[in-house]
Amino acid sequence: MFAEALDCYEDMRKTKLRPDAFTFPSVISACAGLGDLRISREVHQHAVELGLMSDLYICNALIGMYSRVGSLVDARDVFDGMARRDIVSWNSLISGYSANGEWEKAVETYGAMRMDGFVPDCFTVESVLPAFGGLGVVQEGQMVHGLVYKVGIEEDRLVGNGLIAMYCRFENLVDARRVFDMLVGRDVVSWNTIIDGYYQIGDFKDALQMFRKMVTGSKPDLVTLTVIIHACCEMGDLQLGCSVHGYIMRNGYECDITALNILLAMYGKCGSLIMLHNLFDQMDVRDSFTWNSLINSYVRRGLFSKGIDLFKSMKQFDVQPDFVTIVTLLSMCTELQQPVHGRGLHCNAIKRGLDSNLFVGNALLDMYSKCGSLEDALEEFERMEVHDRVSWNTIISGCVHSGNCSLGFELISEMKVQGQRLDKATILGILPACSYVAAKRLGKEIHGCILKLNLECDVAIGNALIEMYSKCGRLDHTVCVFEHMNTKDIVTWTSLIFACGMYGQGDKALRVFTRMEQMGVMPDHVAFLAIIYACSHSGLVDEGKMYFKRMEQEYKIIPSLEHYACMADLLARSGKLEEAEVFIEAMPVQPDISIWGALLSACRIFDETLIAERVCERIMAFDTENTGCHVLASNLYAAIGKWDMVGKIRKSIEAKKLKKDPGFSWIEVKNKVYVFGTGEHLVEQSEEVYKFLEVLTGLMAKEGYVPDRKFVLQDVEEDDKKQMLFTHSERLAIAFGLLNTKPGTPLLIMKNLRACGDCHTAIKYISKIVAREILIRDSNRFHLFKDGFCSCGDFW
Repeated sequence: MFAEALDCYEDMRKTKLRPDAFTFPSVISACAGLGDLRISREVHQHAVELGLMSDLYICNALIGMYSRVGSLVDARDVFDGMARRDIVSWNSLISGYSANGEWEKAVETYGAMRMDGFVPDCFTVESVLPAFGGLGVVQEGQMVHGLVYKVGIEEDRLVGNGLIAMYCRFENLVDARRVFDMLVGRDVVSWNTIIDGYYQIGDFKDALQMFRKMVTGSKPDLVTLTVIIHACCEMGDLQLGCSVHGYIMRNGYECDITALNILLAMYGKCGSLIMLHNLFDQMDVRDSFTWNSLINSYVRRGLFSKGIDLFKSMKQFDVQPDFVTIVTLLSMCTELQQPVHGRGLHCNAIKRGLDSNLFVGNALLDMYSKCGSLEDALEEFERMEVHDRVSWNTIISGCVHSGNCSLGFELISEMKVQGQRLDKATILGILPACSYVAAKRLGKEIHGCILKLNLECDVAIGNALIEMYSKCGRLDHTVCVFEHMNTKDIVTWTSLIFACGMYGQGDKALRVFTRMEQMGVMPDHVAFLAIIYACSHSGLVDEGKMYFKRMEQEYKIIPSLEHYACMADLLARSGKLEEAEVFIEAMPVQPDISIWGALLSACRIFDETLIAERVCERIMAFDTENTGCHVLASNLYAAIGKWDMVGKIRKSIEAKKLKKDPGFSWIEVKNKVYVFGTGEHLVEQSEEVYKFLEVLTGLMAKEGYVPDRKFVLQDVEEDDKKQMLFTHSERLAIAFGLLNTKPGTPLLIMKNLRACGDCHTAIKYISKIVAREILIRDSNRFHLFKDGFCSCGDFW
């Protein structure tokens, strides 16, 4: 129709008939309908050549035409060139800006119109309300609402709908509902707007209530129904979703592919794979969204092989996978820990040109990181042209997950240099790394970022800070973070109880547990594990037994293997070795090798040979790849001089190709972490460190220190045994720290294994000689050495 009108106009020009002011408004309207900017400008030029630009109606029509074809610069040029303007002129420009999302200019033009003395009419208000809603300028929007009543246009349905939409954009459903209830002659747009408003703020109950009201007096359209299906999907309400689907079928609605896809997503989210497939099979047309919904539904339920089959079928039906398909399947590979399939999808994405998609790139980062392929993740990260915060957070978390904390720290610094702000995910990703390597300085820096970002009230952040400070040797900061948290969950309380246990402050852990119960927080199985652990590291045997009994009798929590292991450890650490052995043998669940290992470790400390040998026999009966317990048994036999058994166990370890974790310690000095291995000679200041250790050993001997050679687990000469003890990794780290820090400065040493008994004794002497506090975090707990004593009270 528009094309025919323009053809007539061209024929008119060819006949030399002169178009007049009555011709052009119709021609301009046809140009707007066609949406062709080139023809629109030609018609405009004709009007200029004919001297018709002083005509108000033609200029107004040109503004409307340019607005509809999206050329707002041309529309503004026409408007600015007008010698005279009326309300239609202003409305046309405001409407153009608003319809094209130029909300600031729409509001600015509206303000200029008011300054020019024009009174808004219903068309003005209808045009400017979306701009106020889009900009979120609540006060200005409310002023326009007040003006509606002043000029008497409150009963106009379009104005009412605009007000409802604006308040919904403000997420102010109270005022939106008030306007809706007062609106005379509501249409389907009125209902759709208020229903969608409730849906957008997550108030699905009220959205459904309004839908039920609507169907009693009005007929919903497909827009209404798709919103309600979305609500059913979000709520996981299959019954209601089926009812809405049935309503659609009974009333003969012609569903387009968008509506059918939403129904598919609903059935998938609600877990009805039968209904999902029935609908899928009935669809004449399927697009990538259709297939993605089907694939995602199976992947979400762990039916990964079916998801792969559908992916293959999708290609057979000539529907090209898009980035959503690739991301969905990559998440599946991540879940299954299948980097081989992930690499195949990566190749597929490259072939289809989807590898440059940011979402695909981030999914690849996540897949490679979590599947243990950090090098591939880093390579993909370098290849990505654009990084968002998700990219940075994923690769940083991947580094921490892979144990490469130092690289994670470097990436945090680079992220800041690149102008990316840290967010909650970044902080939760890097704080565990600070915990692991006891990087107090960086931990404090991140704490500062948390305060700047106003995230200190976030429970997950607070819990991560508690863990970080507790593992960095700052129980005082741990307690401070805890006390400043406005909201505490069971994880918060449990973390503090564990922290107190790590520092051997069992009495404080008991007080925290009691306070938690008084606050009405119900302890779970992890909280009981924490309190029994705290008792075991403080020699509180009776208290530990009491909590174990309360867990079963009062809270009806069935003890797990971990609880039994903790109780056995409590008895063993306290020297009640026979009772521990009886307890383990009476367990209603089969004790694993780690439980026997805990008893064996205690036997070494208390020189209990008979029980130790029985336990060793039990440990050797396990066909396991747990190297630690086999090494522990070997160490026990070495300590009592049964070198034939040592050789037998070591041959068994070699035959099974098991590897013992090497012992190492590390210390942070002047913002740099230094790592030391047992017997390591290739360290910084190696010569100075060993000379200093010789001096220290001499001073220790004068104080009464005698090396306990039973902790040397090799069949060598006595002098060699002394030298081996002398070069244990924690002693190297302590010597390095003493040489490179000011006198009186406390030292914090981290160790990946449990400290041996001789080192524990030696460090007591060192702390007294050098008059320093030395805090050691081994694999079990913290030891604070001061003035020749250890905070553990030898319960370690």
